[in-house]
Amino acid sequence: MAFSRRSLLKYSGLLGMGVTANALLPTLSKSPFQANAAMPLTMQLDWKFNVQFAGLLMADYEGLYANQGLAVTLKPWESGMVVPDVVADDPMTIGCAEQNLILSAQAEGAPIRAIATMFQASPLALMSLPESNITSLQDLVGKQVGVHVDGLQVIDLVKGVSNIPADALDVIEIPYETKYDLLLSGELAAIQCYAVDEPIGFKAKTGIEPMVLNLSDYGYEAYAQVIFAHTDLLAQEPEAVKQFLAATFAGWQKTLEDIPGAAEKIVEIYVEPGSKYTDLAYQTDSLQLVADYMLMGIEPAELGVISCDRWSRMTERFAEYKIIDKAPALAESLASGFWPAA
Repeated sequence: MAFSRRSLLKYSGLLGMGVTANALLPTLSKSPFQANAAMPLTMQLDWKFNVQFAGLLMADYEGLYANQGLAVTLKPWESGMVVPDVVADDPMTIGCAEQNLILSAQAEGAPIRAIATMFQASPLALMSLPESNITSLQDLVGKQVGVHVDGLQVIDLVKGVSNIPADALDVIEIPYETKYDLLLSGELAAIQCYAVDEPIGFKAKTGIEPMVLNLSDYGYEAYAQVIFAHTDLLAQEPEAVKQFLAATFAGWQKTLEDIPGAAEKIVEIYVEPGSKYTDLAYQTDSLQLVADYMLMGIEPAELGVISCDRWSRMTERFAEYKIIDKAPALAESLASGFWPAA
């Protein structure tokens, strides 16, 4: 990671405590529709309210969307929902999803384009017990690894990019419900996890801090929590989209300045009562990890930036390993001019 959160504080010190917009973000002019009424937009998340979406929730809490002339409704994921389909069906809805899901929808003709990213790397990872001493993908050769259905082709990709023979790892599909038991019993050497969340939950449940192999270190260079929008919205209300992104990343800036405070507000105001996300210590620890993924490999002033080269490289890699049916052209996949692209 090029910059730590301590470095971020040096940059964010330019802002002052009472400022509601990030001085490092572009200054956006108000568009004509804002003279009379706030522009209504929906932001459809791909999971439930928790610190994974802290920047958006803090932008809502601080009134940053309203300050940009927007009336933004944040919606948590619902069971069975496919967020790219929701956005494709409603031009006034913006969404977030993993890069491969957006590309897959685009390959099938969905009129959506990526415009920015929240995570600079995917938290998709493999988790093992500390006594196994698994510190690299090579250490799993000859061992049994459990992944979910969405991880099977990803493991093929990381094996291919890492020059590990296809049959070197014994990979099986496992359910979510029993995977901790399968790891603890020794039946599996490693299991799929989401690194900003599940290792914390595993430690809370078992008292064991697991070893984590980040698949982003082994060729899975995908972006995660990518923000995308309908092509009609991008064409007809470009200023509203820019203002949405400015407010969103100003919200992330505020979040990263005060992680414990942001976690406390999210747990108190936004998390569903009775949810596992009501555990403040758990959410604070998770947000510390989220912050690492927000800043991984970039400077604090570059929050949200997508590298065109890396986006294209992963698009081709997804197609090569059959994670998507075909590779959409860059211009048909990533929209320029809404947020800085590298």
